[in-house]
Amino acid sequence: MRWREPIEINVPDDLRAAVGGHPLIAERLARDGLIDPSAALAFLTPESYRPASPFDFPGMERAVDRVSKGIRADQRILIWGDFDVDGQSATALLYSTLARIGANVTFHMPVREGEGHGINPRKLREVLKGEVDLIITCDTGTTAYEGLDIAKAAGVDVIITDHHLLGEKEPDAFEFISTQRLPNDHAKTFLPGVGVAFELLSALSLKPALDLAALGIVADMATLKADTRYLLQRGLEAMRISERPGLRALIERSEINQPMIIESDIGYRLAPRLNALGRLSDARLSVELLTTSNATRAVEIADQIEALNAQRKLEARLVEDSANVLIEKDPSLLSYHVLVLSHPDWSGGATGIVANRLAETFHRPVVLLCERGESVFGSARSIPGIDISQALANVRDLLGRFGGHPAAAGLSLHRDSVFEFRRRLSRTVREQTEAAERPPEPELQLDGSITLDESQLELASDIARLAPFGEGNPPLTLAVRDLKVIRQRKLGRSGDHRELLVEDEKGIRGRVVWWNAGENEIQSRTVDIATTLRISRYKGKTEPLLELIDIAECVESEIASASPAADKEIVDLINVEDPRRALAEMIQTYPEAVVWKERDQTVTGEGRTGLRKAETLIIWTHPPGPEELEAALKRVKPKRIIRFNRVPPALRVDEFLKTLGGMLKYAIRSKDGLTSLEELATALAERESTVRYGIEWLKLSGTMEIEINDNGGLVVRDTPVRTETTPAAFERIKDLLTLSLAETASYRRSREAERERGREAEKKRG
Repeated sequence: MRWREPIEINVPDDLRAAVGGHPLIAERLARDGLIDPSAALAFLTPESYRPASPFDFPGMERAVDRVSKGIRADQRILIWGDFDVDGQSATALLYSTLARIGANVTFHMPVREGEGHGINPRKLREVLKGEVDLIITCDTGTTAYEGLDIAKAAGVDVIITDHHLLGEKEPDAFEFISTQRLPNDHAKTFLPGVGVAFELLSALSLKPALDLAALGIVADMATLKADTRYLLQRGLEAMRISERPGLRALIERSEINQPMIIESDIGYRLAPRLNALGRLSDARLSVELLTTSNATRAVEIADQIEALNAQRKLEARLVEDSANVLIEKDPSLLSYHVLVLSHPDWSGGATGIVANRLAETFHRPVVLLCERGESVFGSARSIPGIDISQALANVRDLLGRFGGHPAAAGLSLHRDSVFEFRRRLSRTVREQTEAAERPPEPELQLDGSITLDESQLELASDIARLAPFGEGNPPLTLAVRDLKVIRQRKLGRSGDHRELLVEDEKGIRGRVVWWNAGENEIQSRTVDIATTLRISRYKGKTEPLLELIDIAECVESEIASASPAADKEIVDLINVEDPRRALAEMIQTYPEAVVWKERDQTVTGEGRTGLRKAETLIIWTHPPGPEELEAALKRVKPKRIIRFNRVPPALRVDEFLKTLGGMLKYAIRSKDGLTSLEELATALAERESTVRYGIEWLKLSGTMEIEINDNGGLVVRDTPVRTETTPAAFERIKDLLTLSLAETASYRRSREAERERGREAEKKRG
């Protein structure tokens, strides 16, 4: 990913004075066009903001009259919702608010399997057999043409509250309250479904619940501008003190500190749990959870949600794994401007989650489809700058049903149309890309640079004034440069995340969290990182937290940082065609050179224990880690480094333990049981820490007695030792050993990648 330096901006003095704090805050506001101090303060503090009137919506006055009439006449009002979190929160908001004033109100939540999004005609006919006088939709209904005709024929008025893209025509409803009918620059244009429902209730002077509004805004990834931002600000304030039993139970299960809740807690913890209900079960439970006054019942439902969320995670992992297999089998799928995949075994409840991950990975819109007989249905997720709903609208003749917004959509089509759908959707996405003159590769816009000593709680608190963050208001992206990676370790129960310990030139250290790193790790010793800085409140501890966005690795800087000599000459022969011939030539040219080689008996050289001071160091075998490289350079103090970096074959755990055991037995037979960690690590071409894990495993087995002194020296005796241990202890050490071997292999693979890049560069130059 290419980094773009901060856009230079002239910040007026009165804006700096009004905003105060770190210069980054005023600069960000100015870049977003908030030059006027009063506009900037209205952005930062909801008390200074004045929202637009709900009666700016076309048709609002008529809708208010009709709902008011229904309430006064005790007419039966049915809320027709949707099963995603935006629809769930909108339904709960309308239902609970109207019920609170004594309205005769019920609700219907579609079931994903069987009904799908929108107003299902079959289900509507079933519902209309009961007594219904007025239907109010929320987060749905814009393209429900058949359902609206059925309701009209039955003499039932329908008021639509929605935000989704218009279809071929406006819906024929009693009234249509939608953001799509507002001017593009209106303050309420970016409201999601729950926001439009909130506006209807506000127009009725009913004081709707702000905490429910916050749920839907974040979950639907609404653009956080103008009234939408204001509503979320007020909603988060309400959430922090909410007494709603269901919300409190869900927050507790999610291990969130309620008084400190922020938008990311909703997006990453609450929303996925509620979405699990809509995708895998019955979203009616969600509405019950969010509206019940019974704390015991709330806890019961929260427990059910927790179990469903675990199931959702498993299904998502299975879908993602099989999607990657499809791509590996047919890489041509990535030649399209949109990635379209289908599979008969996928769960519709997981496609949206995985599509979002794949869109981030491959930086293109993604559509994942579930095959069911002759039909396929699924979810689409987009990337910034590509309106996926508009793209789908351009191929509507191939689709059964579809609906959504610029970032996400749902759709269905005939199975035989998938190939044509992929081709034509790719073309329309390409046209959007060309029209927007988007760069050929993803770019990351930086907001500024900081140093590790600046990444303190004071700056994190200052940046938090720009929150809530999300679509339309991303967190500040800050570069921190020239960092040494001291340590990497996995985080999370499944090890999906990583924690990096980094150090700058001044020796200041900091912690960086890399969410969803998977098996990836940083290969270079010295890096620049792009990061966000926020306040972390975990287990009662408040501290600043750097969260990784991107890495710029500095491969060559490893040698420079390991040895301080400024006049060092580096000769890079990692891509030479005949390395052994080249090695012979280098030895002939520099006869005093030290050749550093490990676990390779085909060349003459020294392991790390035999290295000596010399002007020329030839690195034949790639070191197992940056610490070993640094130690070797300090020992040799070369002025010239010649790199071959040949990578020895990686050892499996069983091979490593067998070889290590044999070496220890040799030490007993031939060396009076004396050896050292360094000697063993050199012979194995591994790190000393890896050897320590292997020795711990052998000690647990009790086959020999092993002592390690403070200097790394070993005394080994051929004496069985009785140990009290458990299979779990063996597994723990074996896991650590496996991880350590994998880290060495990964570090060395980075040079294989470097060699491959060199070959590609040579081909291009040729």
